[in-house]
Amino acid sequence: MSLRNNHGSIASSSSGSSLGVQCVIHSENLILYCNECGDCVCPRCLVGSKHKTHTFSPFEEACKEQKFQITRKVKDLKKIHDRIKKDMDRIPLTLQDIEIIISKTKESVEEKYNTIKELLENDMRATMSLIEAESLSMETMITGQQVDKEAYSDAIMSIMERVNEMNENPDSESVQTLQEVMSWKTRLEAFVDLQRSIGKEVPAENGRLKSLLRSVEELHQAVKKLLPRMWEYSRNITFDENTAHKNLTLSADLCSVQYNPIPTSVQNNPARFEGSCTVLVNESFSSGKHYWEVKVRNKDGWNIGVAYSSIARKGKGKETVLGKDKYSWSLRMIDKEYYALHADESILLDMNSRDHNCERLGIFLDYEEGRLSFYNVCRGVRIHSFKTKFRKPVFPAFNPVSTANSKNYEPIVLCHLAPATEENADSANKELQGEEL
Repeated sequence: MSLRNNHGSIASSSSGSSLGVQCVIHSENLILYCNECGDCVCPRCLVGSKHKTHTFSPFEEACKEQKFQITRKVKDLKKIHDRIKKDMDRIPLTLQDIEIIISKTKESVEEKYNTIKELLENDMRATMSLIEAESLSMETMITGQQVDKEAYSDAIMSIMERVNEMNENPDSESVQTLQEVMSWKTRLEAFVDLQRSIGKEVPAENGRLKSLLRSVEELHQAVKKLLPRMWEYSRNITFDENTAHKNLTLSADLCSVQYNPIPTSVQNNPARFEGSCTVLVNESFSSGKHYWEVKVRNKDGWNIGVAYSSIARKGKGKETVLGKDKYSWSLRMIDKEYYALHADESILLDMNSRDHNCERLGIFLDYEEGRLSFYNVCRGVRIHSFKTKFRKPVFPAFNPVSTANSKNYEPIVLCHLAPATEENADSANKELQGEEL
């Protein structure tokens, strides 16, 4: 067994003796082990003030104690190893479960979309059928009116001919002729009444068609409120390591960031945040609609939003904190309480208690509309929306801790919602580069 002497060299111990092993400072045999310093000491070491209040053990006891501690730590490691092994053995089953869940979800979604499609198609067929019925009714009305007008015209011609005959016959003033004249007079009065109805114009569209159009427009507006969904504007974004605070550790794929209490050695960079534990992404948006999601599970706090590139990076003032200046907007969570932050204004949000536990956060940006919205994705509810006028490109921004002395080291993970094929990745990069100024 070997023990360390008071200068870090190795003191050999054989059968509890320190024979042949001397203190490198005093050149005397080592006799005891200091429990506080973890050093082997000689008699002269004991005289000095360094070990005055310390306790000591014989080498045999020290060796036993060190062996015991090592054995206990190895046992703890064995438990961790066994747990990892068990988790590894369960991975194939877990993957199989995921396959089943995904398959069932796809089937359910497809079934619901087919039902929606069928409902819309049935509604469209019924509506078209009603329009055809109205068309037939209007055609029948017009055809009937044309027939009536033709008959009316023929009757007028007959009356005109008969009246001319009567006027041309000087001997037509008998009682019989008078009776016939009175009959024609009655018929002429009836023709005047008939003219009032026949003379009316047929409207181009009736009230029923207008009502039908209104109902379809209501359906159209209702669908427009739901479609397109936010995730149709999904963006795959990645963290910009050049902006990350030295206490932030990024994953190799630049999709995960976590707080590290031990700062890492980083290169000086004017883009790097020094005042707050913030990191931006590589992509910026200066037009259009964009949506991204981030996993924030098991965290007691975070601060997430968007910022102009002009947000302060140096110093320790509030201007470096996301949402504390006029160049950034953010949603901050501390112990399940949510705050909307902008221009040093903090608004405590009134939320339903069941929506407090947000494991996945969705962010939707409508640049032209000037709207930035945050959603609890798993609950399907909107947490808050900012309404403003964006004047510069904005970068998604993230701070994985809520306070400076946070001890929550769980990562924030960016969710890739769109499968990254080579073709659409290239087109997306070109589009994003075109949007950047």
